[in-house]
Amino acid sequence: MIIRQISSHVIKIHLSQFSVNSIYLDKDSLTISDDNSTNLDEYYPTTGILSPALFKLKYLEHLDLSANFLSGIIPEELSSLHRLKHLDLSSNYFEGQISKHISSLHNLTYLDLSCAGADLDGSILWRLGNLSQLQVIDLATKIYLQDEVSYNSYDCGPVYSPSLKWTENVRGLKHLSLQGVELNMTGKQLEAPLSRLHSLHHLSLKDCSLSGHIPNALRNLTSLSHLHLGWNELTSSLPTWLGNMTGLVSIHFDRCYLTGPFPSSLSRLPHLKEIKLVDNKITGNIRQILPCEAWPQLTRFALSGSNVTGSLPPCIGNLSSLQYLDLVDNLLNGQIPASVGLLSALVYLDLSYNLLTGNVPSELGGISSLEVLYLDHNHLNGSIPNSLGYLSRLSSINLGNINLEGFISLHFFENATRLVELSLSDNKLTLHIEPEWIPPMQFQVLHLGSCNIGGLIPAFLSTQYSLGLLDLSNNSLFGNIPAWLGDLPYFVFISLSHNNLQGELPSSFDISYYEKIYLGHNMLTGSVPIPSVPASDFELLDLSQNRFTGFIPVEIGLLLPNIEFLLYSENDLRGDIPSSIGLLQKLRDLDLSGNNFEGKIPSSLTNCTALKRLNLILDVANNFLSGNIPQWLGQLSELMILVLRSNNFKGWIPNALGNLSILHILDISHNDLTGAIPPELGKLTGMMDGEAGGSEVLNGRSSFGLSYYYKEEINVTNKGLNLAYGNSVLLLITAFDLSSNQLSGDIPSEIGNLKHLHVLNLSGNSLTGEIPVSFGLLEQLESLDLSNNKLRGRIPGQMVPLSFLSFFIVSNNMLCETIPSGTQFSTFNSTYFSGNPDLCGFPVDKRSCGCENNSSAGMPPVSEDEEEEEEEEIPWYWYVSWMASFAVGFWGVFGVLCLKKKWRVIYIRALDGYAVGLLNILSLRK
Repeated sequence: MIIRQISSHVIKIHLSQFSVNSIYLDKDSLTISDDNSTNLDEYYPTTGILSPALFKLKYLEHLDLSANFLSGIIPEELSSLHRLKHLDLSSNYFEGQISKHISSLHNLTYLDLSCAGADLDGSILWRLGNLSQLQVIDLATKIYLQDEVSYNSYDCGPVYSPSLKWTENVRGLKHLSLQGVELNMTGKQLEAPLSRLHSLHHLSLKDCSLSGHIPNALRNLTSLSHLHLGWNELTSSLPTWLGNMTGLVSIHFDRCYLTGPFPSSLSRLPHLKEIKLVDNKITGNIRQILPCEAWPQLTRFALSGSNVTGSLPPCIGNLSSLQYLDLVDNLLNGQIPASVGLLSALVYLDLSYNLLTGNVPSELGGISSLEVLYLDHNHLNGSIPNSLGYLSRLSSINLGNINLEGFISLHFFENATRLVELSLSDNKLTLHIEPEWIPPMQFQVLHLGSCNIGGLIPAFLSTQYSLGLLDLSNNSLFGNIPAWLGDLPYFVFISLSHNNLQGELPSSFDISYYEKIYLGHNMLTGSVPIPSVPASDFELLDLSQNRFTGFIPVEIGLLLPNIEFLLYSENDLRGDIPSSIGLLQKLRDLDLSGNNFEGKIPSSLTNCTALKRLNLILDVANNFLSGNIPQWLGQLSELMILVLRSNNFKGWIPNALGNLSILHILDISHNDLTGAIPPELGKLTGMMDGEAGGSEVLNGRSSFGLSYYYKEEINVTNKGLNLAYGNSVLLLITAFDLSSNQLSGDIPSEIGNLKHLHVLNLSGNSLTGEIPVSFGLLEQLESLDLSNNKLRGRIPGQMVPLSFLSFFIVSNNMLCETIPSGTQFSTFNSTYFSGNPDLCGFPVDKRSCGCENNSSAGMPPVSEDEEEEEEEEIPWYWYVSWMASFAVGFWGVFGVLCLKKKWRVIYIRALDGYAVGLLNILSLRK
């Protein structure tokens, strides 16, 4: 398009989002073109940049060129537009400094340079102080993408400013947005400059590196209607005086680390329409926080990621203007009230990651405006209401992991032709997909894991050309992976794990274009897939528990340079571990267990600097790796899990492993290690303070609005059993296993420093000396196995108070004297102590015994009265009392666990030890 013959006396140019590529000016007219092919040689062509001739329009008062493709340097002739009042150059790609051209525009009242691309150094703020007529200033340097769901931001050029003193001369300012500007100020430092801006209506200091309390000066800005201070570190609570700022229309304090209660005074705000408090730790009951009668005008309410409790108020349907409701990741309970169906304006509803119960309300199907519905990760039940099939505007629905059951067909969603995201994973549903069905919509995200689909991979997927994420895990699918699956152009994430798929991967399946691939737990064969070109976006490859053969590609470090999770366990791979793995500087999890690898661990792994992060695992168990355990492993100072079990390692345990300060699982059992246990292993602070960490979400909510957790497992020998711990429990367990080696010498007393250790296994060695008295400090210990060694002396009485100890086996040693009695020791089976002929007392049958040297056991000799007391038979009423206490404690905890799934997963294994102890006592009484 070409526009000609515009008078040079023009006073206003408004070309926002006009895709302007060229601006020309002849003697008397202005020409604007978006067609670069047009022959306009008689003008002064400047494709994509601003010609200085533009600024000869000396009568110009309004210039808006925002959101175009303009670049290059802004001409200094800009300063000649003395009549200019409105200047908007935002969202372009300008270069160079603009600050020196601004200070002469004294009539300027509106200035928007947000993400203009120019180098807006800190001096521009001081120059703006000379423009006393300014009413609107927008210098935002960041654009936030989908900030309701994720925290992605685009940085379009930093600006730094040590203060806001420059605002002294622009006291008529009504709109101030410095979003993304590095102020690095505290709330106290903001008090003075903010107190002068009495005319301010809109204040946005989002992501400005602010800290401390919310500035009290804000309470005096009586004209303020929009207050946006999100993405800072304002670690205070919401002040009650916010309720006195009656002009407020929107409040944004998202991701500010706020704590404390939600102030009830906010319900007094008569014009409030928006509240965003995402990702804080605000407390309170939702019925007090969301007063239905007080806010009939409310359009947006986001209070996710906090500690809000209680059930949704039945009057929630009175919020007739509400369009957006986000209460994800709180502690809400009870049922979703039927009145939610009265929210006729509602577009977005997210109640996921709570404790909600009952059925999915059928009334939701009456909200014809609804576009996004997230109810996943709750304790709902029943079937999917038929009414949801009438939501024709629906674009995203996530009903995953809420215990739904019943039979459903994908035809159910045919009315929602705009549907791009569907998640039904991890329920008890049986999903039927007709072989010939072709959906009327183009999916981008399909989460259909654990939906009892069965059969071959559904054929309708071949028509889904927009599909980017597909989860069909755990569905009993069989057959080969079809070639057309690899031809879908936008695939970045695929999970086909935990099925019965077989055969080789099709040649069309080029992993170069993916980000995450889950193919674990199938029967796939052939060589491991190799990208055709270096895959810079690839993050995760899970090929575990298949039948892949061959070698890890020698050039893997070049082909997958940014991979974070590399899982090859339980296949038939062989050869050496490639040294190029050392190039994977973002590698967080390497699992090579259960293969036939040979040789040594490559020292290049020390270059994997990302291994110094949470949720790392180095697991090369059950191979044929040999040589010494390398000292350089101690350089991975934040490694959390180290498993070298069942290999051919020889030599001594390197004392450098004591440098792994946050390690919480150490398993080097079933090797051929010799020498003493290094005392330095008593310095593993991750096993001392219980701060090893918690489970980590792999990707949180993806850009598609879904959650996907990395389902990781590690086997730990606990209480004599080889137990698999998954992602939700794994990082809550601390374990120390050196069993089945040839270790000798005394057990270092320093091991007693690991007071948050849960599992300690030193069995099957040649350890000598005594059980350290310091073991009495292991207050969290649940399982202790010292069997099949050469230990001498007494069992320390200091271990009696260890109330969590439910598995204690010291068989086949040379221990002596009386077994301590009381607490957990009164529940142990006699087999735990067998093979120690000089032990006596309960539960073994011997009534008398002794040690060659009592004092060498680290305890004073026992008097005759004490011996007689210990030898007395335990009275019958003790067992009745013990079992009654056990029953009360068991059901008191078990009743809660029945309602809280996470607690069940974490703590249910702790009950087995107590149950075993009870059975042992009953058997002895017989």
